[in-house]
Formats: sequence, C-alpha cells, structure tokens
Amino acid sequence: MRTSKNDDNSIKVNRYLSRYHTGTNNAASSKTLEAAFHIRGSELRRIVNKLRCDGFPICSDKNGYYFAACESEIHATVAQLNSRISKISGAKDGMLSHTDKSKICK
Repeated sequence: MRTSKNDDNSIKVNRYLSRYHTGTNNAASSKTLEAAFHIRGSELRRIVNKLRCDGFPICSDKNGYYFAACESEIHATVAQLNSRISKISGAKDGMLSHTDKSKICK
C-alpha cells in the first residue's frame, strides 16, 4: 500500500522529534521544522495534531515542539490545549450571542 506525502511527512516528523528533540529542553522551533521538512506552518500544525490524535506524545511550549520525555510534559501540553479550547469556546459563545441581534440573511 502506498502512503501519501502527508502520511510520509507525519512519519518523518514523528521520527525526527523522537530521535532528536525529546524533552522540553530540546524543543525544535516551528521555523526549524518547517525548513527541515519543506512545509508551511499550517501543514506542521496539521501533522502535529494528527500525531497527537494517533496517540503520539508530541508536546509543545513557547520554545517549540518536542517528543515527551516524561508524563509531566504531556500534562503541561494538555493544560495548554485546554486553555486554547476555553478561549475558542468563549469566542464561539460571543459570536452566537450576536445572532439574536443580527439581521436575517436572505
């Protein structure tokens, strides 16, 4: 079975992070990964999301992306994700609160 270029990049990014960027002290910046794999930031974020959904412990912080070295790094990334979820939910709620006041589109 042939893999797509996106799947190939996911495998490569996962392998690269697990080999060379394990632990928060070894984080790779988004720019570094984009240059190494010749991809855009949006594609890198899609790859990281897919890897996380597939159960790979790809963490991130202000310094970049890294493969988790311990459970506390996973929990820190999960806390960061929960914060983003909360902010996005607040934006959604704010938008929906305007629906009662907006004009009906034809």
